[in-house]
Amino acid sequence: MNTTDKIQAIARAAIMRIARYTGVGVAVAIASCLGASPNFGQTPNPHQAQSQQWRPMNDSEVSQQWEYILNSPLGIAALNQLALEGFISFECPKTFYINEEFGGFQTLLQIQCPTPRGRSAALAYDEMRVIFNRYESNIEDFEVERVSQESPPKITLPE
Repeated sequence: MNTTDKIQAIARAAIMRIARYTGVGVAVAIASCLGASPNFGQTPNPHQAQSQQWRPMNDSEVSQQWEYILNSPLGIAALNQLALEGFISFECPKTFYINEEFGGFQTLLQIQCPTPRGRSAALAYDEMRVIFNRYESNIEDFEVERVSQESPPKITLPE
């Protein structure tokens, strides 16, 4: 089962819980109050990046994102992966982005380092990105992307 299938299964289960406990009418009302877009009910797919609307997070959103990461086993796992590959450092700036197309439930942490780092000297990267997918305040999964001259990023981020 790939990541997209997992996200879709989680989203279906969540919608079923909402419908079961509150009724379909209330779930539809909530969706309309939240300003559901044509993408409501779709799950974020990091590979559809070119059509997504990413923007840098403001300070309060960054604080909230750190809270999600630090209070989630999957958030800690993502940080551990970054640490194992040498991307947790004071000299490596970190920037958070939010995908507004999916109501902010998909976020991206970009870490750029002045010197290449990675799993080994043979596989060095200039940048790592972690894409987090959330349901409510829980991180449901994450994907790590390693960026170098040989492997350009899949997602185009604003400057």
